Amino acid sequence: MRTSAFCLVVAIAWGGAALPAAESAPAASARWSPEKAWEWYRAQPWICGFNYVPSGACNTTEFWRAESFDAPAIDRELGWARGIGFNSCRVFLQYLVWKHDPDGLKERINRFLGIAARHGITTAIVFFDDCCFGDPLLTAPSLGAQREPIPGMILPSWTPSPGLAAVTDRNVWPDLERYVKDIAGRFGRDPRVIMWDLYNEPGNTNMGDKSLPLVEAAFAWAAAANPDQPLTVSVWTGAYPNLNAAQCARSDVISFHAYTNFDGMTQAIAAHKAHGRPVICTEWMARLQGSRWDTDLPLFKREAVGCYAWGLVNGRTQAQFPWGSPRNAPEPKVWFHDIMRRDGSPYDPAEIAAIRRVTGAPGVARLEPLFDFPVRDTCVCRAGDAYYLTGTTGYPAWWETNEGIRVWRSHDLKTWEPLGLVWTFERDGTWQKKTVDKKRAVWAPEIHWFKGTFWLAYCVNYGGTGILRSTTGKAEGPYADVKPGGPLTGEIDASLFCDDDGGVYFVYQNGKIARMKDDMSDLAEEPRLCVPSNAPQVGFEGAFVFKAGGAYHLACADFVAGEYHCFVARAPSLMGPYGERRLAIPHGGHNMFFADREGSWWSTFFGNDPQAPFRERPGLLRVEFGLDGGVRPYLPAPAPARPGAYGR
Repeated sequence: MRTSAFCLVVAIAWGGAALPAAESAPAASARWSPEKAWEWYRAQPWICGFNYVPSGACNTTEFWRAESFDAPAIDRELGWARGIGFNSCRVFLQYLVWKHDPDGLKERINRFLGIAARHGITTAIVFFDDCCFGDPLLTAPSLGAQREPIPGMILPSWTPSPGLAAVTDRNVWPDLERYVKDIAGRFGRDPRVIMWDLYNEPGNTNMGDKSLPLVEAAFAWAAAANPDQPLTVSVWTGAYPNLNAAQCARSDVISFHAYTNFDGMTQAIAAHKAHGRPVICTEWMARLQGSRWDTDLPLFKREAVGCYAWGLVNGRTQAQFPWGSPRNAPEPKVWFHDIMRRDGSPYDPAEIAAIRRVTGAPGVARLEPLFDFPVRDTCVCRAGDAYYLTGTTGYPAWWETNEGIRVWRSHDLKTWEPLGLVWTFERDGTWQKKTVDKKRAVWAPEIHWFKGTFWLAYCVNYGGTGILRSTTGKAEGPYADVKPGGPLTGEIDASLFCDDDGGVYFVYQNGKIARMKDDMSDLAEEPRLCVPSNAPQVGFEGAFVFKAGGAYHLACADFVAGEYHCFVARAPSLMGPYGERRLAIPHGGHNMFFADREGSWWSTFFGNDPQAPFRERPGLLRVEFGLDGGVRPYLPAPAPARPGAYGR
């Protein structure tokens, strides 16, 4: 993080003489030896993280105060981070929030650490910060309502901690000491905390060496708490050699900021490795400064250097704008920071793919097909002790022509027995037999079980939608059309939803819903399009409804920058109102959800874009529900990687 005052600094911190020689300054008495630092570092996985502010917070006060601390949003966004392979985050505290409510802040830190750990994410904690942004600059924090973000500016509501005047006011220091010792004492043996980054960019906002005494004091106060985790303050500019010397001489591990291109990052890493200690880049990734995920992230991993990019989900910090962006600047074509929009969709899918490749991301990226037979639009239902699967078949001509509908059966969701073609155009079709230019195909059939029998909802490529009922109660059929004289609607992607009261609803296309007649012969009412609160539709096709956790979930497929995702919105009642649509299953468009015999929930999958783990084969992905009730891939947290106690 840098204010515009430092955008043009030429003597960056890794520029030769700007860095002190390795171990050249007297070490603080409580500083770890290089051997101890390496012992700690080698016990960690490769650290790949991000600087985090929830998308709904404009600054650290809004992040941490009781009135605006948003655990469901944090859970949702850290889940997205885990899904692309991140394993750590860096967060800034606000001294003023602690002063106002020390016990409450510690409780919220504990909640945050628990949420992060659930997602396999450790946390680096920052106490102090000299950065100020906005117009005019906010040089001191405040409680209560924060300044609303100024359109067009980056971090326009950001405030320092404890505030620039307090940095040099020795009358405040006893309270600052209690703040550091209270937090570090409470969480200094907590394995969920990976390190203490005591002071972000000391000297920024023209503070210069005036911040040096507080840097030295922060090291002493934190060391007095005897934490197991390393202490550090990141080198960030070559303009203040005295600060740099003090920071490097006292840090257990060497940390730095580098908003630069690949060559600059390579030089920075080499310079900081000269200290003979583990090296972690705690801020990087500014696209307009030359940062690139596809080149820089592999460099960090190859060099065994931990890294924290700036930003995750774009929101009230407005980090898409560059340093120095003026009021009311237009939305930039190239974002400066951040990698996701607030609905979880990627800013640049190629960047997300690059991150997943380097991190070996869990979840969707590791899926394998259930069996090797071409199937699109996979659907699974449970009936009794068995599961039944169907979808679009007839490769390679399935868009234009196929024979009908195939079904498979399984008793364990692993081994699938083909039941063959249960419905064909030639044997069973009525109105569906019509061809257009000799083209005729069933698209996206779904299989459902209710009212004591099986139902197939389907659409015909040039004919509309329909429903088939098994006349024997068996998945093999035979099936009769509930409306043999013609389609139910003229659109595509048919689905069914049976509510708790036994009422059955026809769901299709992009989220249109209508109740069926009691005898299932036709629609009983005019369809209504259910829309989310943040978009014109949940998605453009593949609509599916399920109920879980007392809420209705409307899922649809949508393309975003060439990738085919599943988005879901939730509502307290079937017809809405629905809340925000959010990315639920990356690359999992046109899927559906079901619960197994044990009550675990699953999403189907088939792979319809270049970043999917496989293409046009049936798959299953276990899912879970976050604190906000939203559905997401189930990603079990790895065991803590840091054994033992280190202390001072």
